[in-house]
Amino acid sequence: MITICVPAYNADRYLAETLDSVRSQIFADWELILVEDGSKDRAEEMLNAFASQVRQSVRYVRHEKNAGLPVTRNTAIASARTEWIALLDSDDLWTSEHLNTLVKCSRSTGADLVHAGSQLFDSDTGRDLEIRAPTPEAIADFPLSLFDNRYIIQPASVMLKRSLWQRVGGFNPAFRYVEDREMWLRCARAGGRFAYSGLETCRYRKHASALSTHAAAMAEAAAAVFDQHLDWAELPKALRVRLASETWAAAGKLRQRKDPRTASRHFGRACALRWRPDWQLRAWVFQVIGTLRPVKPV
Repeated sequence: MITICVPAYNADRYLAETLDSVRSQIFADWELILVEDGSKDRAEEMLNAFASQVRQSVRYVRHEKNAGLPVTRNTAIASARTEWIALLDSDDLWTSEHLNTLVKCSRSTGADLVHAGSQLFDSDTGRDLEIRAPTPEAIADFPLSLFDNRYIIQPASVMLKRSLWQRVGGFNPAFRYVEDREMWLRCARAGGRFAYSGLETCRYRKHASALSTHAAAMAEAAAAVFDQHLDWAELPKALRVRLASETWAAAGKLRQRKDPRTASRHFGRACALRWRPDWQLRAWVFQVIGTLRPVKPV
């Protein structure tokens, strides 16, 4: 049996379609747990309607206060009755063979974490955009390719062992962005075995405004992830340092207009990791700017 874990926050716009994709699964030996993270819309009502139409166990859990996606995923996984956990966000979709192919992959490889490729599609138009799946070169270069972001795994494409989740301490509540990549890297570093099913059976909904709205926070989180693994001796040191410093510099550029003090700190961190006169100059300039005029809250 597999436990499908669905975190939900203001989810009723897309939830029915997501649940329909669960109902269509060829592999039918599953239970589903939905955790609503402090919102109060029609998610529980919709889940009850879904439960009345399937024979599998369907459970609803609610956080009274919003706790964030990592905590919500952890709540769902902690409530699971099975060793295998399938992740599914409340706006993403699976093709009917998704679980079946992941089960076959897990049995043939003995992996602790198996995943599919993902077809990204535009949320507004439904138009297919790009496929995210590891190339043979990225698979051969694992875990370096996971670290440098050539090997991308969408959360809704993943099925992992609960024991692996426990071994690494679950999703990290400190990360509200890139929390999935942060988790995969800890899994890989802990010796978790990864396998790709070879098929694009996950459909990942891409919201047009998300990247531009949260770009700075996402860059800061990505930089923090690189900092976290600066001591990963199995990976080339020059690469570890370069990626961390370049990502802090990118975060500084994204913050420099509205928050020069924070931009200065990011450029300073980038330069401390890897000396670049232009980053040092930027750090000094934005430190001065930050002292000359008040900074409005972002």
